[in-house]
Amino acid sequence: MKSIKNHSRNILILASLVLIAAAAAVVFYPFSNERQKEIVIGACFALVALLCFVSFSLNKRIYFRPGWLLQTSFFLTIFALLIFFLPVLDFELNVTVYAFLAFFIASAQFCAAIQLSALEIKRWWWILIFSIINILFGVYFLKLCSVLNVSEYPSVGVYLVLLAVNFSSESFVYNKRR
Repeated sequence: MKSIKNHSRNILILASLVLIAAAAAVVFYPFSNERQKEIVIGACFALVALLCFVSFSLNKRIYFRPGWLLQTSFFLTIFALLIFFLPVLDFELNVTVYAFLAFFIASAQFCAAIQLSALEIKRWWWILIFSIINILFGVYFLKLCSVLNVSEYPSVGVYLVLLAVNFSSESFVYNKRR
């Protein structure tokens, strides 16, 4: 049991490292065009979605565990496919896509926080705080990023680091220690 729990935690930490590496690549690596940055982000989302699904499925109480990992793996898969097929759809990637990703993850986390609170898990408020931060990022991507006329990729990099912190802290929410 403890081995499986550690594997699940290690997989989430690996997902965090993938997100941090993608954030560093998007912000610091001099890509020749923006489409290459989008491909890196899409590949990151696809890999992290797979890791979230595996981490969720390794839990022995898979059907009784409230959480946001399964929903997030589905959201990330959808957004990865959207990013990969944007040229086919003749749709330009903009900050709206990231805003909706932040809102979708925030809704999953908010639902998980309510369920964890009802189950009297002591650290339910961690997920609630991350939900509020995701909502703020969604509003930022939707409104302020276009108004401020700033490049979206440094903001996306910061958001990917926030998701990395989300994933790495997920397993500590369920610890029995206070």
